[in-house]
Amino acid sequence: MAAFTVIDHTELGASASSWDVTSIPSSYDHLLVKVSARSDSSDTYGGEVRVTLNGDTGSNYSGTILWAYQSFPQATRASGATSMNYSYVSDASQAANTFGSATYWIPHYSNTANFKQMISKSAAEDTSSTNLDWIVAMEAGLWSSTAAVNQITLTAGAADNFVQYSTFTLYGVTGA
Repeated sequence: MAAFTVIDHTELGASASSWDVTSIPSSYDHLLVKVSARSDSSDTYGGEVRVTLNGDTGSNYSGTILWAYQSFPQATRASGATSMNYSYVSDASQAANTFGSATYWIPHYSNTANFKQMISKSAAEDTSSTNLDWIVAMEAGLWSSTAAVNQITLTAGAADNFVQYSTFTLYGVTGA
């Protein structure tokens, strides 16, 4: 049976451009991040969330993305990116006080023999079913580094911020 241990839980008391956890211990099998957030962005379909590991902002990230924000799903592949950035939360263009959700799974994060994988799921909810007013996204991402993950940073897209009351929880997972 899997055991989930809270490593960090943060609820923003004011707007912030990012959430960052450093000195992540290597004693767990996997990492899980759960987010309930809203961005002050006014993008059409949600506020972008960018993920970097160990402070690496080099062109070391790639991913395959499946998302829907209109009547048909779309997919794309990105490589040579400076972050994993195909997850979304609700933003200022969507229903007032609506927070989106995102989940990030990083298996075998402390392994130093292989590149690091990340699977993300996110949704920017809205009360409208109009195309471009909402988004649901899934990404299989890869960080091209064999370093053990000891830092995770989630940054709101462009010059945006996560609003007050956004929450971020990092779990260490053992036995899964």
